[in-house]
Amino acid sequence: MTAVIPKHLIFLHKARRLCIILGGIYMFLVAFGTTPFAQAQLLFMHNLKRPLFAQYDMPERYDLAPFKTHNVRIQTADNETLGAWFVFADSFYAAHKAHLLNGPITNTSSRASASRSRDDLIRAALRAHPTVLFLHGTTGTRVVPFRVKLYQAFAARLRANVLAPDYRGFADSTGTPSEAGLTLDTRAAWDWLRAHGAPPDSVLIVGNSLGTGVAVQFASALEKEVAQAEAEARAAVSRGSGHQRSSGGGGRKGASAMVRERPRGVVLLSPFSNLETLLDTYYILGLVPLFAPLRTIPYLANFVKRFIVHRFDSLAKVVGLKAPLLIVHAEDDQDIPFWHAQMLFDAVLEKHLPPLPEITSEMMDVSAAEAGKSFGGLLQERAARRGELVTVHEMERVGRVEVFSKRPGGKIAYLQTWWGAHDVGLVEGVQDYIAEMFSMG
Repeated sequence: MTAVIPKHLIFLHKARRLCIILGGIYMFLVAFGTTPFAQAQLLFMHNLKRPLFAQYDMPERYDLAPFKTHNVRIQTADNETLGAWFVFADSFYAAHKAHLLNGPITNTSSRASASRSRDDLIRAALRAHPTVLFLHGTTGTRVVPFRVKLYQAFAARLRANVLAPDYRGFADSTGTPSEAGLTLDTRAAWDWLRAHGAPPDSVLIVGNSLGTGVAVQFASALEKEVAQAEAEARAAVSRGSGHQRSSGGGGRKGASAMVRERPRGVVLLSPFSNLETLLDTYYILGLVPLFAPLRTIPYLANFVKRFIVHRFDSLAKVVGLKAPLLIVHAEDDQDIPFWHAQMLFDAVLEKHLPPLPEITSEMMDVSAAEAGKSFGGLLQERAARRGELVTVHEMERVGRVEVFSKRPGGKIAYLQTWWGAHDVGLVEGVQDYIAEMFSMG
């Protein structure tokens, strides 16, 4: 007589087998994810060229007004070619609409003259209005609907032009994406704006999601260039001081004529502190914690993190930025927790607060009560100092704003909205605050 296996044992056996299979798949994906190729595919998702078969040279197909947006090509320093859209500010478009609609089609004799006519209008727009250099997030292209809505909002509510490049490997841009490569791409977009007549202080760098990491990397590189230029100018003045005394003047002309390549400001929409911390907090589909299974095995998560190629460490570099800075994050963001933004704001503040002591062997000999009293007093001192530096106010029906106005180079603000999710830039209250903070609109 054949023994009958209880149903609950059959269920347990199948469940265990399923767990083994899923665990094996997970570990395979983790191992695969340590390779540079896999990291590029998973981080940038640049091969997901949605929408498919996009017509980049026909922006009107994506709800943009006729000839308000121009498809341009930008060359990088390492010979990659980027596809980008240049969107005229609404007020400029309205003033030149007749010429844009008729001139490029009927009043030019060749494609070359049409291109010159377009470039002349772009130069005029860059002189007349500020410009948003928009750095998008992972996956998709410049024609994704919510990004188009952002261009339209910037053009209307900020009265700004918009340059929206697709990074290398994205859309119709050549090359393969990398952290260094995306920084080079942003540099090329910046140089394109400068070459077409945009003053540095008219360009607002706006990064969204992954683009916030790119924005901080690029702004940090600009700061290094400014510091180097200032050092060279001081050296030139020092060398020329003897000549000034003997010839009677002109010693400080070089310093006053120095160009400072610093933007109007930097805006970070739904930022992350760095990729390593993001992996610790990332939930697949907003439900499954990515690294939670690894943390069940001691040291395994840290071992895997050693293989991270693209780090986008905004937390380390944001403290060195001197341009005005706005950080925006929504409390209901399911992709990146809003406390990443708080970390960035706190990092800038940290050097202005009383320092926390390092743990030493002498401190270990102090009683817990004495240590607690000393540390509690220090925390109170830090909180009091923070209260002196930071003003906090509520934006009705939008969120809460913390502002550090006395920061050298320009203020920094952190706007934590109550809604907006990962696309917080579409919240009109956020757009209004950007306009107010950077004197646009």
